[in-house]
Amino acid sequence: MSSAKAQCYCGGVEIELDTSTAPDISTYCHCDDCRKAHASPLYQAVYNGDKNKVKILKGKSLIKEYRKEGAPLVRAFCTECGSRVYNDHDHIGMGVFPGMFSPALPDSHKPNLHFLVKEAIFPLDKLSDSLPRVNSVEEIQQQA
Repeated sequence: MSSAKAQCYCGGVEIELDTSTAPDISTYCHCDDCRKAHASPLYQAVYNGDKNKVKILKGKSLIKEYRKEGAPLVRAFCTECGSRVYNDHDHIGMGVFPGMFSPALPDSHKPNLHFLVKEAIFPLDKLSDSLPRVNSVEEIQQQA
């Protein structure tokens, strides 16, 4: 099995991602909730329906999970430094954040779509990629 390791900013939490196969979804998310959670106009997440592809190697006791009322996912962060560690989405699985990995994830984990573009504040006409732009989990499932 090939894998990649990541850690939070303080190094207290370490995770491992099985990279032997491409993820189910690797997306740039533009939704309002994610922008607030990441303090960024968009961010990348890599999702796998098989939650066993993500392992917590260190710092499980430092991880706090939070679910906003009505949200389709749990967001986890390190209680020591505040770094986002993972998302656990009800419909698309476990998501990790490529910016945490060093070295970078393999090319098979590069983004393959833009998600919830109807909520984007970033000027999408400035993006020069040809990735599909979708607005729902159902549209993602149709792409698969």
